[in-house]
Amino acid sequence: MDVAWTELWLPIIVAAVLLQIASTLLWAVLPWHKPDIQPLPDQAAFDAAVKPLGLKPGFYLAPCTHDGAEYKSEAFQKRYSEGPWMSLNVYPSKPNMGKNMALTFLVFLVACGVIGWVLSEALPAGTEYLRVFRVATACGVLAFVFGGLPNDIWFGKPTRWCVTGLIDAVIYALLAAGAFAAFWPEAGGIPALPTP
Repeated sequence: MDVAWTELWLPIIVAAVLLQIASTLLWAVLPWHKPDIQPLPDQAAFDAAVKPLGLKPGFYLAPCTHDGAEYKSEAFQKRYSEGPWMSLNVYPSKPNMGKNMALTFLVFLVACGVIGWVLSEALPAGTEYLRVFRVATACGVLAFVFGGLPNDIWFGKPTRWCVTGLIDAVIYALLAAGAFAAFWPEAGGIPALPTP
């Protein structure tokens, strides 16, 4: 028997809530990500050097140019060879933790909604727990593990940052898979929960 995507509202919400809790624990409670972000050795000197530049909000790379002629110039190639190489993200305003947490939850909710849709297309009602878990884990790995990895590679994120992010993503995939498997319609003898 087919599973309608709308029947999966409960596992979608439960999965998104579990992911939000896990994200908060991994980033704010545990010291897991503390070594991923390094404070500047001299914040005052950095501020004094950067503030006069009047940088607008955006993502900056150095050395960087969009001018093909300048890129080929000897001076730019020397800078590019010698470094330093860096990226700088200038926020438009002071980070708002509440807003960022709400947006993160929205991303988790949408990702879990897509995972639920794939599962509803792939698995019938009554599918055993482990099969739902395996397919949901594969979907979660695609969503959470591989989504940001190309940007991490291209923008030079440190290896530790990439590895801890991958581990976080696998945790998210497993938690989401557990929610879908536990609340799968008629899975494991548990009747489908009523939809609102």
